[in-house]
Amino acid sequence: MVAVIVLTLFRSFAHLFGLKQVIREGVVLSDNGLEYLGFLWIGKLKASYADVESVEVLPFSKGLASIPAFRYGLSSHWIGPRLFKEIVVIKLKGSRVYKYLLFTPMDPAMFVEQLRSRIATNVVR
Repeated sequence: MVAVIVLTLFRSFAHLFGLKQVIREGVVLSDNGLEYLGFLWIGKLKASYADVESVEVLPFSKGLASIPAFRYGLSSHWIGPRLFKEIVVIKLKGSRVYKYLLFTPMDPAMFVEQLRSRIATNVVR
């Protein structure tokens, strides 16, 4: 009963603060930049497209081996709503709490293509 109440409250909270799509995907491309979940999936953080240094796709097995070995250091943020999917790694510029965002979108190749397109568009402006 407690679990049902907590789940209902969590869903209401996510819907109320516009986190539904971010929770489902991990990272969302908005008009102004990236939106991603904060620590313990609480709140929504943002980064502009100009802040993205690089983006790459890793096979799940390679990413799974890299994360525990601290390849991305302690300033990495794992947002993995899906297991056994390819991992997208976004490196952000500047001093930040999270230098790397690691997540598993529904279609990694399409996400990377759209992100690179938006970064190129942002650079042109």
